[in-house]
Amino acid sequence: MHPRKRNIHKMTTRSCFLFLALAWSFIIIAIAFEKHDNHLAVVHVISALPNNSEPMRIQCTSPRTGTNLGEYTLYVGDDYQWNVTHKSLHYCEAIWERWFASWHAFQPRRDVSHGTVYWLVKHNGFFLSWDNSSWVRKESWQTE
Repeated sequence: MHPRKRNIHKMTTRSCFLFLALAWSFIIIAIAFEKHDNHLAVVHVISALPNNSEPMRIQCTSPRTGTNLGEYTLYVGDDYQWNVTHKSLHYCEAIWERWFASWHAFQPRRDVSHGTVYWLVKHNGFFLSWDNSSWVRKESWQTE
């Protein structure tokens, strides 16, 4: 092979390798930013119901986005959590023994600046915290 053609071949190979490495880097960075940008908060719903009581059934949705997070059964001590990815209201409905309740688990104006939203579910209601130590009751159980 002529020396000049050999140099052109090496340059083409290097350019191709450099292009692929650069493209791969951009893809990795884009994925990282996408995950970071879409993660507004983490919501925790923690069951602190009395020991030996029936488990609680819970279902959470975001009507604006049409997101239904499914129905879950929480036993005492369970921590159900999900990532909020849109600035929209998320509400939950719960049934425990003969009691039921619904509450706003994530309100953008109230919660987006905190990063983490904790809900402690007890026999006397639903308690909100952003630091997992200071709690304020926001909702009570209802019955027919």
